[in-house]
Amino acid sequence: MNTDLRLESVIKSIDVLGRLAYGGQCVAAMAMEAAPLIFITACILPFVIWGNDRGDALAVWLGGWLVAAATAAAGVVLGVFCWRWSGDWITEWPGYAVAFGFAVVANAALAYMLTTTPVPIYGSFAATIAAVFLAGVLVAGHLGGMRVLPDQRAERQRGAARRR
Repeated sequence: MNTDLRLESVIKSIDVLGRLAYGGQCVAAMAMEAAPLIFITACILPFVIWGNDRGDALAVWLGGWLVAAATAAAGVVLGVFCWRWSGDWITEWPGYAVAFGFAVVANAALAYMLTTTPVPIYGSFAATIAAVFLAGVLVAGHLGGMRVLPDQRAERQRGAARRR
């Protein structure tokens, strides 16, 4: 019975749209972190593999710049789009720290999946993006800005007792 009350208060602490928006912000953080890594890889790797005298290295180098710029732009646009529905609690530092922490783990998992596992490329991207989105949705009500004050907790318990 006590667990039902706690679950009810957690579910009511943030609406579904706010949870989805925070999941989107976690995906946006993943893109914003990946963009510099793509840029650095595209600047170094082609010239190490092919040398300075190949046109392939220049094409991959410029293509990497474009992919990095597109990834960064997509992350910023998605983050700004989701920001308006996430609520005031995201402006607290734990919200940003958790989103970027999830993004670091997801980008590391993506790099591992792309380089060492037989998982297809699209499957690797889909799995990591879905995982970071789901993690953001599930953790959204437990961030520092969402703490329930004791008087609010007592009011929720009285409301739940009246409904029984």
